[in-house]
Amino acid sequence: MDWIRLTKSGKDLTGLKGRLIEVTEEELKKHNKKDDCWICIRGFVYNVSPYMEYHPGGEEELMRAAGSDGTDLFDQVHRWVNYESMLKECLVGRMAIKPALPKDYREEKKVLNGMLPKSQVTDTLAREGPSSPSYDWFQTDSLVTIVVYTKQKDINLGSITVDHQGDSLRVETIIKDYSYLIHIGLSHEIQEDFSVQVVENVGKIEIVLKKKESTTWKSLGCPLENHNSLLPKKDTDLYYRKCQLISKEDVTHDTKLFSVMLPPSTHLQVPVGQHVYLKLTIAGTEIVKPYTPVSDSLVPEFKEPVFPNSKYIYFLVKIYPAGLFTPELDLLQIGKYFFFKLTLCSGLDQLLHYSLVIPLWEFDVEFVLSAPPSEWSGKQGYISPALLSEFLKKSLEKSKVLICICGPTPFTEQGMK
Repeated sequence: MDWIRLTKSGKDLTGLKGRLIEVTEEELKKHNKKDDCWICIRGFVYNVSPYMEYHPGGEEELMRAAGSDGTDLFDQVHRWVNYESMLKECLVGRMAIKPALPKDYREEKKVLNGMLPKSQVTDTLAREGPSSPSYDWFQTDSLVTIVVYTKQKDINLGSITVDHQGDSLRVETIIKDYSYLIHIGLSHEIQEDFSVQVVENVGKIEIVLKKKESTTWKSLGCPLENHNSLLPKKDTDLYYRKCQLISKEDVTHDTKLFSVMLPPSTHLQVPVGQHVYLKLTIAGTEIVKPYTPVSDSLVPEFKEPVFPNSKYIYFLVKIYPAGLFTPELDLLQIGKYFFFKLTLCSGLDQLLHYSLVIPLWEFDVEFVLSAPPSEWSGKQGYISPALLSEFLKKSLEKSKVLICICGPTPFTEQGMK
């Protein structure tokens, strides 16, 4: 909040008196000191010197990217942070880039016929990533079917998200560590409801759209941003969806179960353990926090109706009175809207799920409280080698121990140490 107040003060945080400039690589390299530190993130250059003392990770972390492109480092640590909003008053300008060659019309035509132009996927990507996927489409009098050929056998409904807004259709398929995107401005109107089917043994996906009018489509539509692209997940844009708060139930004195409804024209299944980023505007600044959806089995049995999984997501959230995000989330009225983004990032829930469904695995839970009440008889203290050594016992001499840590940044950092 101190940083937000500073950005609202009207103080010149860039040193350029409101001007935006084009920054060359040579110019960027010059600004590599604590009191003169420029960093590039996704093509935009920011003067982060004023932010040094406010950065949760400390000055040393910011200085690792001083005078250079810090995109990869940023993605490794906290890709979900909305830097555009947090650093908008520090924006120096764009990186200077060479002009791109104009697209060939025939290539555009190939895109809409489902052929993947070589310019969309580099040779390096093709070698390192999965086999290049492709798509095709066909129609009947009432339906349009888009078929995605992933060339992978481990595809399921949780691997694909579909969003229909206006005439825009966005289909994203996660294939290993890559994202394959179909993004089209449809040539004709379709109905709100559609279906998604997966043939897992061949890796084929079918999206069936219902026409509003029984006319023959001459084309599927026109390509939109990043259409027919295959990119590493870390390089894809964050895509937020508008969702509605349907209910919130007290679980404990400071923890609540939130039920959230997806947009009507969205297909999205959140597999256990994946994170969802929630975004709220607080004091004029967009704040983003990651949360892991929970099972609908936590919905009280006496509450009717239990919402269907296909359209609803549930979050178990502890409200911190002195926090920045959770008090605002708690104040959100039933029926109000906010934004969320799905990311394929497995959490501890997935491991717990496998532990419970695989009968050969042994499963034990040990709760440890850092500030326990007087009646607590279990383990207590903070994460430490002494505390962890009690749990890290190998059953066999040659066996390995897998340690997974999930929680707030200070907890995770302490655990890593």
